[in-house]
Amino acid sequence: MKNMFVQNKGFVYVILSAVLFGCMPLFAKNIYANGGNAVLLTLMRSMISLPVLFLLMWYKEGNCLISPKKLKQIVILSLGFASTPILLLTSYHFISSGMATTIHFVYPVFVLIGCFIFFKDAPNRVKTFCIVLCTLGIFLFYTPGQTGNATGILLAFASGITYAFYIIYLEKSGLSSIKPFTLGFYLAFVSSIELVIYAVLTNSLNHSLTVRGWVLSILFSLLFTVGASILFQIGVKEVGSQRASILSTFEPITSIIIGVFIFSESFGVKTVLGVVMILIAVVLLTIFDRKQFTSKLEINKAVGESFPRQSEVTYNKGYPRISVCDIKERNAEGVFDKTS
Repeated sequence: MKNMFVQNKGFVYVILSAVLFGCMPLFAKNIYANGGNAVLLTLMRSMISLPVLFLLMWYKEGNCLISPKKLKQIVILSLGFASTPILLLTSYHFISSGMATTIHFVYPVFVLIGCFIFFKDAPNRVKTFCIVLCTLGIFLFYTPGQTGNATGILLAFASGITYAFYIIYLEKSGLSSIKPFTLGFYLAFVSSIELVIYAVLTNSLNHSLTVRGWVLSILFSLLFTVGASILFQIGVKEVGSQRASILSTFEPITSIIIGVFIFSESFGVKTVLGVVMILIAVVLLTIFDRKQFTSKLEINKAVGESFPRQSEVTYNKGYPRISVCDIKERNAEGVFDKTS
């Protein structure tokens, strides 16, 4: 029951993270109107959050030292962490926020493809069906004839690729020994250095931020780096990267709602159908996982095996769970070798 409770909390954390990330267009467009730009906003998001993350790391987690190997892995992970918001936030200049977020959410497909190609992790049929259903629902958000251009579409699409890399490497890199606030701090610290270099090379530090722009930028940094990102990292640790990628489709739903009520973007029957399809996929995923988890626990008890506690599971496959796909997740947990 304790493991079930932990997993359910993981679902809540990922969904809450997705809703917060779905509010990004609301903040970003207001910051742009007050003198900001995508690179500066991403840099501030990392730098302003550093003191808060450091205090949380020191107070909640104590020892904050990491090995040189872990630091190198964080440098690699930061490439996806830093480039994704730059690409997505820049796309808002060329296409609507709803369209940009929708295109960005092709990343579950790239997670699936990347896991299969590089790690031979094949998802089960239910998970594959959920991903397909989510993808179809997301494509229904797109409205032909909506104002936009190839640059914005390519930027949003590229942000999906870099985010898929971030999710996969987050799980496969072996960073599970690093606690959430410690990982968040080092990730923001390394990203800040990379972003300063990039901002200087691209002359992106020139700005005319108003007082309102500074306040919004600070709120933006704390909400998304300290709040949403940490929630997502904890959530992925409990539910796995593919489940997290599906549950995160609450982000475009949030962006669509904000687009309709704040930015007066269109909301037709196709969009409603897309939202319904995504919610069905999320509910199916949650119910199936709960039944699968319970049935396997009963099998273990029946044969007299001791089901491993979450803290006892070996994370040799990487941060933050055991494997990306259920086949190796369940085998690593010692439930049984035959996939469901």
